[in-house]
Amino acid sequence: MAQNVTYAQIVNAFQQACDAHLQIASFDSGTIDYLDASAQNRRYPFVFLRPLSSVVIDRIKTTNFELYSLDVPKVSAGNNLDVVSNTETYIYDLMAWFDFGPASRSQSWGVTMTNNAPVNEAFQDRVFGWVANINVTTPFNLDYCNYPQV
Repeated sequence: MAQNVTYAQIVNAFQQACDAHLQIASFDSGTIDYLDASAQNRRYPFVFLRPLSSVVIDRIKTTNFELYSLDVPKVSAGNNLDVVSNTETYIYDLMAWFDFGPASRSQSWGVTMTNNAPVNEAFQDRVFGWVANINVTTPFNLDYCNYPQV
């Protein structure tokens, strides 16, 4: 029987994927207000994982996230096209890491993307990128035998 995967394990897997990526400079997770607050003094390109919901149906837990891939254009270039293009690629790179990379061989759960949309001029007109809707499906056993009690 597969062991239940915790929220912390999912976040840690995204942290590992971002740490392994040569272009992604930093990763964090939390609520949307933390995204805005933590965007100051952040190293870019920056990936942020925002939890949205979690549900268990038929021994499968699906946890939904928004995955932000953000960067600040270089002042000298003035062209946001490269920033938007690169940040989109980073999201697809992360999906490939889960589908075909180290994670695909070491875990019994999947990561899928259902939507990807541009983020333009966020955080006072200085950050561009993408936000993807991500579903993480994991085996999950609701078991009263593991219920903590006195």
